[in-house]
Amino acid sequence: MKVSVLIPMYNAEKYISATIENVLKQTWADLEVIIVDDGSTDNSYDLAKQYESPNVHIYKQENKGASAARNLAFEKSTGELIQYLDADDFLSYNKIEAQVKLYSKINDRNAIIASGILLFDGDLMDTICIPHRQMSTNSYNKPVDLLIDICREKYIVQSSIWLVHRDLLTRVGAWNEKLTLNDDGEYFFRVVAQSSGVYFCSQGAVFYRNTPQSLSKQVSQKAIESQLLATQVMTQVITGLENSKRARGACVNFYMQYITRFHSNFYNEQAAVEIKKLGFNINTFKKSTLYKIAYAILGQKLIKKLSKIYYKE
Repeated sequence: MKVSVLIPMYNAEKYISATIENVLKQTWADLEVIIVDDGSTDNSYDLAKQYESPNVHIYKQENKGASAARNLAFEKSTGELIQYLDADDFLSYNKIEAQVKLYSKINDRNAIIASGILLFDGDLMDTICIPHRQMSTNSYNKPVDLLIDICREKYIVQSSIWLVHRDLLTRVGAWNEKLTLNDDGEYFFRVVAQSSGVYFCSQGAVFYRNTPQSLSKQVSQKAIESQLLATQVMTQVITGLENSKRARGACVNFYMQYITRFHSNFYNEQAAVEIKKLGFNINTFKKSTLYKIAYAILGQKLIKKLSKIYYKE
């Protein structure tokens, strides 16, 4: 069963050689590597081209963003199973093999296999990896339960943990190329929602590099707008599966996470409007730990302003 490893790349000359070599050391032999350079201005493309072979394919596009690069990589891929990987991250050498074997036992094209994830800084061999909050070791036969748990901050997921059949991804559709922040969260919410269930593989893991320039650390206006759009779609996905108070409350919690992160009046005002649509009031969360953090950082004046937005007709 062939696995396609899809790698979007932009100005990754410091990491791409090590990432490619890591993939080529996977214990699962039947794989191909598809790399799409997203208009890099450094030496990334030339470095990647050195590894080109019958199983490693390198493509180049003008700068359109990681989502566009992933869409092109998927279009060029031929594997039955798909593994996404960022250009600066690693997989444990047994990660793909362990997930393929579990997938084969389940024998369901709509099932998703997830792995653990570890955070590291600098050189992987010289650093202590810190486990992320990650997927439960329990199976999720109801995809909505996992999505709600993610919104409640019970688990953290990332695009490289998944192994998914291409038929499921084809049915879900393309990555949203308008998004720059949380594009992976929005995409895999859609994937999980259309799956038959998510299964955790206890063997193998992703090594996620903690870099200052990571897209996940963006706080620009473009990134804020991307997060809002992504959260709106993710909310629609959840409530489309289950329009209950617990589901809507989980979506509200997801909006609230970024109030303390962005410190943006624009985001706060828009989030308050979306929270109102879900049937909640900012003040609902006064007694929660998250609200107390927001209150301490933002102050009484801004919290009152958000509450007024909620009540505005």
